[in-house]
Amino acid sequence: MASSNTTEGEMEENRNSEESEEVAISCSSSSLPLETCYGTLPDYLQQCLMYCSILPDYHGIPKGKLIRLLVAQGLVQEKAGRIMEDVAEENLYELISLGMLQLKEHHSDSRGTRFQVSSSVREFCVCQMEEGKFKVFRVFICSDITQLISHLNNHQVSSLFLLGQNLSQHEGNWLQYNGANSLRVLDLERTKIKTLPDEVGDMINLLYLGLNHTDIEELPEGLGRLKALQTFDIRWSRHLTALPNDVLSLVRLRHLKMLKSMSQDVHGMKLPAGIGSLNDLLTLTGIHAGGGIAEELGNLIRLRKLGVMDVAEENISELLASITKMSDLLSLSLEGKDTFSWGNLMTFCGGNLILPDSFSPPPFLQKLRLEGVGGKLPTWFGSLERLTNLRLGNSHISEDSLLVLQLLPNLENLSLWNAYDAKKIGKEFCCIGGFPKLQVLTIASRVLEEWIEIEKGALLSLKYLHVRNCLRLRMLPEGLQFLTNLELLDLLPLPDDLAERLKPDGGEENYKIRHIQEVTIMTNSMVKEYAQAKTEGSQCE
Repeated sequence: MASSNTTEGEMEENRNSEESEEVAISCSSSSLPLETCYGTLPDYLQQCLMYCSILPDYHGIPKGKLIRLLVAQGLVQEKAGRIMEDVAEENLYELISLGMLQLKEHHSDSRGTRFQVSSSVREFCVCQMEEGKFKVFRVFICSDITQLISHLNNHQVSSLFLLGQNLSQHEGNWLQYNGANSLRVLDLERTKIKTLPDEVGDMINLLYLGLNHTDIEELPEGLGRLKALQTFDIRWSRHLTALPNDVLSLVRLRHLKMLKSMSQDVHGMKLPAGIGSLNDLLTLTGIHAGGGIAEELGNLIRLRKLGVMDVAEENISELLASITKMSDLLSLSLEGKDTFSWGNLMTFCGGNLILPDSFSPPPFLQKLRLEGVGGKLPTWFGSLERLTNLRLGNSHISEDSLLVLQLLPNLENLSLWNAYDAKKIGKEFCCIGGFPKLQVLTIASRVLEEWIEIEKGALLSLKYLHVRNCLRLRMLPEGLQFLTNLELLDLLPLPDDLAERLKPDGGEENYKIRHIQEVTIMTNSMVKEYAQAKTEGSQCE
């Protein structure tokens, strides 16, 4: 029974919680048919599941993208004092707990969490909509431009996904249809589109515009008229280097996602002066640090994810001062100036990102990526008690300063990618009891020759070990055989003689890895053969 001072909203939330617990119990029983389990779901979970079931899903739907789509489509219930994206995430994990969604967590630092709908659940949901038992979403997924134009002339859709189309051949006509203003989601990811039709500016209800991995060369003049836009994703749009002033008119923007192209020497997207006025922003990634932007970022105190590139000595102080104001920040990525140099081959410079001990990191920081750090790790690293994911890349960090990492109580994923210049890793890297929650460890080094020992009782939670580009490594560490929870070992690539010693039929070091469920080995010779075959194949073409 609720106490007299319990609000109506709290009572409703309690009822929803109790209802979810009952659903979890019923759906976990394999004796119940899927239809019965589905029927016990609250309306908001039914809608969420239906939407997930009709989205393109080749390798799982990225967690962040799915959350932003659910919010844009209006499928997330409002809760007082709560951010809609958080509520959407809770809904997804609730469906996972009920067995209606599957979670695909990638054990590397390059791919995030993805959600997937099983074939049986997907078939059931589609059947429900076809039989008219559930409101059909006005979603259209198309890979044929002719079919698209024909469909849009006869239907009003709220979400439009185009797959792999060369829309540049149809510029100016594919968005001219009745009801275009009702569109809430327009996703052109991985299309070859070079320009957007001017009609995009008339879509006053558009909340999500996805141009990720496109050939877009310029943004439309009417961009500033999209007053409702919440998500603008232009990652890997390789021809764009700066945003126009029109972006300052997108007053409801919550997620502005950008990233440089790997084919050009571009270090972050240049933003117009005044970007600090977009104070609803929660995500801002792939930005260039210069031009006074570092100081302006201090106005974006609601940010939860920030990614800054080309951080130079002249703007690091202003940038860090701005970051200290972001008390809600959960994810931070900083890349030092000239860390990467692009040409025919990519080289790593590193050592230009200097972080002072006086900096106070945001208190709730969970993910941290630093590229190009020079010298010792700052003393505040030891205070990152909530940190779960850490990548240190292309840096020159002293080996001694890395020892503090094993004391981080919640660190689950650690990537040391050309992070330090030590030729030898000793058992001091991880003492007994160190890295208590570490599940994923990635080590890549151009200079590492010896990893001597892992003490018995160390790294007890480790499940995935990736050894990448350690071309000089002479042997795997003694004690690797004690990591009984290790499920996967990647050795890519590996010196040929070490690979010989790891073979199961008489390899003298095989005893170190024979307990591991999955071991992937690629030798230096295999890499050379692959590269040669690829070169010969391109010449034949």
